[in-house]
Amino acid sequence: MSEPTNQDLKELILSLEKNILGLDKKMATGFIELKGEIKQVEERLNGEIKRVEEKLNGIDKRLSNEKVISRSTFIAVMVGAITGMVKYLFFVSPS
Repeated sequence: MSEPTNQDLKELILSLEKNILGLDKKMATGFIELKGEIKQVEERLNGEIKRVEEKLNGIDKRLSNEKVISRSTFIAVMVGAITGMVKYLFFVSPS
């Protein structure tokens, strides 16, 4: 085996530099594509989050309406029960 000459070493170093530059270019384009995909996913997630927030606002409005209805119903039942007790205790009908 003969020892490599300076010219062989220079050629080897130049080919390695070319390979490294090629890899750098490939990585740069890969990163650009990856950033584009990340932006697309982020936009989709933002759209989904907005839709979920709208649904939650709608549910909140419905629940607040149900709270008012249930509170009103409870008050009506309590007033009816108290009225019945007052009538039974204080206004006894003569029979």
